[in-house]
Amino acid sequence: MATGNIRGGKRNYAKVTPPTTSTATTAADTTSVTISYTESTLGPAASSYVVTGTSTTGATVTSTLTTSPTTVAGFTSGATYDFSLYGQNYNGAGASMTGTTGLVLPTVYSLQSTFNSSSTYTVASGITKIAAYVIGGGGNGGAGGHGGNSNTGGGGGGGCGIAGFKDYSVTSGQTVTITVGAAGGLSKITYGGTDLATSNSGSSGTNGSNNTGFAAAGGSGGNASSNVSGAITISGPSGGGGGGSQTGAGGSGGAQNSNSNITGANNITAIVPSNNDFGAGGGGRGGYSAGNGSGGGGPGGSGNSPGSAATGVGAGGGGGGGTSSASGGAGGAGRIILYVS
Repeated sequence: MATGNIRGGKRNYAKVTPPTTSTATTAADTTSVTISYTESTLGPAASSYVVTGTSTTGATVTSTLTTSPTTVAGFTSGATYDFSLYGQNYNGAGASMTGTTGLVLPTVYSLQSTFNSSSTYTVASGITKIAAYVIGGGGNGGAGGHGGNSNTGGGGGGGCGIAGFKDYSVTSGQTVTITVGAAGGLSKITYGGTDLATSNSGSSGTNGSNNTGFAAAGGSGGNASSNVSGAITISGPSGGGGGGSQTGAGGSGGAQNSNSNITGANNITAIVPSNNDFGAGGGGRGGYSAGNGSGGGGPGGSGNSPGSAATGVGAGGGGGGGTSSASGGAGGAGRIILYVS
């Protein structure tokens, strides 16, 4: 730091010289900015420095600094800022220098709510963007088939479709409509009369038959769609097929192995791949062994046992056993995860 305020026995009334360098940086998942500067060795010492960030809309954030680097909070998510910095001491403020220009802060979200049933959200004051995962319901397992010496298991239900989007502009006071599908039902999120994203359920597994050799098909995975630019859409996995004979084994349901998420420098959590949700149900056995569910999908039923219900969000139910035409398990309900910024 520059020194000296007495010259020839008299007070030095010179102002502080601007820093020789000044930079502003930001990082992922934050709306804070780190300010670094190099003090000048010329002229009288500064007791502190004042930094001002000015956005392209004219909003400002000002902070007084005594050390470098210093992290400053209070900036607006997604905004662009130019920075200036000046030193000050007992003689007042020195000349200002232009620092970093055009610094774009990441659009940082916070979790507004996880919706497990249909609802609405009124956009709060200060909220300008939303992001969401939209998850459909899982398909139900098919019932087993039984007749005479023929036992065929039901097919497992298919897993849900998933859509995700971010950075959709909204206006405070407006309503976001949340529709969450039950087993076999679609989920969607609607704003201003437009369905922003829709995720369909997996289809139900085929029922078993009393005809030997009939292999009940597992339900197909659901699909998804979105009207938001840059959205992701993920199709669900298929359910396992039912055992097609007295000794036929049920097939295993598929898992959701996609790596597509709406994450980034934005504080949004990844949801796939998942070992606990979004999978498909296993097929019911004919007379041998049932198929396993994946990703929360219900396993198929054995013998005269019904298929198990899904335990995971949007997962398929297990197919029923074939010994006594046992019922298939219920698919898992959907979900919508809403973020705001």
